[in-house]
Amino acid sequence: MMNAEVEVVKTECEKCGTCCERGGPALHIEDRDLLNSGKISLADLVTIREGEMVVQLDSGKPEVSEVELVKFQGRDGKWSCGFLDPGARTCTIYEHRPLSCRLMKCWAPDEVLAIAGKKLLSRIDLIGKDNPLLPLIRLHDQQCGLPDMIETTVQLGKEEERAATLAGLKAMVERDLLLRTIAIEQFQLSVAEELFYFGRPLFQLLMPLGVRLVESADGIELSYTAP
Repeated sequence: MMNAEVEVVKTECEKCGTCCERGGPALHIEDRDLLNSGKISLADLVTIREGEMVVQLDSGKPEVSEVELVKFQGRDGKWSCGFLDPGARTCTIYEHRPLSCRLMKCWAPDEVLAIAGKKLLSRIDLIGKDNPLLPLIRLHDQQCGLPDMIETTVQLGKEEERAATLAGLKAMVERDLLLRTIAIEQFQLSVAEELFYFGRPLFQLLMPLGVRLVESADGIELSYTAP
C-alpha cells in the first residue's frame, strides 16, 4: 500500500527573504514615527509617482499606479529591499520594520492586502510644508507629469506614430532633467535624496517600454527597440 502524501501547511515565516526580494514596502501613516525617530531616513526612500507602472501585490502584474507611493529604495539596481541582508537573508531593521512588513504573511496575505493603497504616506507628509525644496517639487509635479504609459506603449508600437512620440518624450525628458539639475545644484542633493524628492527620472521609467536615452555633444536623443 502506498503512503498517502502529506500536505505541508505553512504557518510561520521561514525567513527565506523572498518577500523582501520582490520589493520594499509602501509606507503608511503608521510608519511616520520610523522617520521621526531616525530609524530610517529620506535617503532610504524612493517616491513612486502617480502614473508609474508598478507590480501589484495581489496579482504580481504591472499596472499604472493611481496614487503616489513612498517605498524603500532597492539594491544594486533592482527592487529587492535595500534593508535585506543578501547574505544572511535577514532584515537589517527587523525590530523597526514598517506596517506592511509586520503584517506580511506569505501563507495568509489577507491582512497586508487589506491595507494596500490605504492611508499611504506621501512626500509632503514627510518633508513638511516649510521645506525650501517644496516649491521646486510642486513645479516639477506641474510641468513634468508622467505620460500615459499604456498609451505611449501603443504609440511606440506603431511605426507611423513613433517619431512624433519620441520627439514628445524627448521634450518631457529634457524638462524633467533640467528641473532635477536645478534642484541638485541649489540644494546639493545626493542621488538617493533626489529619488525621494522627485522620484525616478522619466528616462528610466521609459526603459521597460523599449526607449533608451543616448547622450552626445549635441544633447540627448531617444531611441526605440521593441521590448
